[in-house]
Amino acid sequence: MRGERGRSGSAGMNIARTYRVALCLLLLAAGVFPISASNAENTAKIPLTLVAIGARYGTNALTDKAGAMDRVDVFWSWRSPYAWEFTPGWDIGARLNASVGAIRGQGETGAVGTLVPTLAVGDTDNGFSFEAGVGVAMFSKWEYGTVEDFGGPLQFILDLGVNFRVTKRFGLGYRIQHWSDGGIYGGDNRGVEMHMLEFSYRY
Repeated sequence: MRGERGRSGSAGMNIARTYRVALCLLLLAAGVFPISASNAENTAKIPLTLVAIGARYGTNALTDKAGAMDRVDVFWSWRSPYAWEFTPGWDIGARLNASVGAIRGQGETGAVGTLVPTLAVGDTDNGFSFEAGVGVAMFSKWEYGTVEDFGGPLQFILDLGVNFRVTKRFGLGYRIQHWSDGGIYGGDNRGVEMHMLEFSYRY
């Protein structure tokens, strides 16, 4: 619990810090994916292919019963065309996962969106894949009752997941998402671990 810090006179400074960090992220993205007429042709040569859509349900009640929260998402997963088969039947490649959803705790509900680049190691013969990535989340609401306070709208995510292709088109997965503010809203850096189950339709 962060007490009354989020409601203190420093709230304006915290929000300003959020915008500065978000601006830095946008500038970084602009550097990686330059948007200009001269670069449009080169950018078009690096396509991302939509490989899955689905739904998730998650909770942090396994590790934080006092501040238990539930989350539901819809998500999309894109694959980079670049992959390396490091041994027969196994490859490693880059993906980009995005989600939008709702989170509920202490009788209150807010919206959440995430964007997480990952590296995926896959067993192409049996349909297993393992993912790890670091990304960002934006919350419409970050205070829930008197128990949960994330500090501000921008959070950083560590994402670990495992997926299994049940049939040609349908898959199941489990992932842990840990998010925290990385100290941008002050020294009281409270993290949340969300355990999530997912159902996916694969293209």
